[in-house]
Amino acid sequence: MVYCLSYRILCLNMFIFSDERSVSVENHISYISDGTISYLMQQFPSHAEKWLSDFPHAIERLKEKWQLTFKGHERNSRFGTILYAESRVYGDVAVKIVPWFCPRLKSEIECYRSLPYREMCDLYDVDEKLGAMLLKYVEEKKDATADKALVFSSLFEQRRPALERDYPLLYPYRSVLEDVLSNAGNVINGGKDSKLSVFLPSIQKAQAAISLFENDEKYIIHGDAHEYNMLGSENGCVLIDPLGYIAPFAFEYARYLGTAMKENEMSPDDFFRLCEKVFAGDGDIKKNLTAFAIDVTLRACNTFIEGNTYDEILFSGSWARRAWAYLEKL
Repeated sequence: MVYCLSYRILCLNMFIFSDERSVSVENHISYISDGTISYLMQQFPSHAEKWLSDFPHAIERLKEKWQLTFKGHERNSRFGTILYAESRVYGDVAVKIVPWFCPRLKSEIECYRSLPYREMCDLYDVDEKLGAMLLKYVEEKKDATADKALVFSSLFEQRRPALERDYPLLYPYRSVLEDVLSNAGNVINGGKDSKLSVFLPSIQKAQAAISLFENDEKYIIHGDAHEYNMLGSENGCVLIDPLGYIAPFAFEYARYLGTAMKENEMSPDDFFRLCEKVFAGDGDIKKNLTAFAIDVTLRACNTFIEGNTYDEILFSGSWARRAWAYLEKL
């Protein structure tokens, strides 16, 4: 965590004596987790240093722009930060900050603007200079009775085919998949760690299976609709944190299923019962499950580039293997 300490000190030294807001500046630095600082410095070194050093005053600018009083922040945010605040204009809000140089920012903003799902969280405004989204604050109701697995029938009914104008703004799923799998394969084949070979069968299956979807109609999808990105509210589920892909709709189901079986040992019978609820009679079950197994493999291989620990990477290899095992039991 050398990056974390050095850049906290850098930011404080640059701003602590710059004006009367020194106390809030120090607090602003603490909004960014050590893991996020390390990730940004490792993945985007040419941009991250300046962005981090500018962050305190950028937050002060947002306070004035959106008339915010900050109440707290999300401590487990990984690729940016999330601040909770009250706005004189909008009421209770969440300010999600993804640095402007992170590839996911553009597609996430576009998803909030273009996805037709009525379940999407309201986006009030965007500050592209910092990479900040001003969102309606939705409190998760722990006693909410809505079954999150059932929301997909509503999403299916609202789906919208991808248009030509969507392609410059959202990522074709297949292109992302191919890049991530290729990178993981190169790391594994170029090293001497035999334990990482657990990934190779899943990678090979995913590379072969994606061609099954080549001629399917493509839609714009949330792309990360798992249970933690579904907030149970008084008015049903609210979707947050979209990735924004152009893909066959089968891939919209995949994240929910992949997260559900990631750390919970589910018998095949239990897993297939969950699938019946999620799919709600839509499409070819085997094809939907093929999309699920492909997507778990993508997420597993992402651990090679997202700053995960060695143990987390190994766990992800077994996670992908289990996903393909469910498909093979059909």
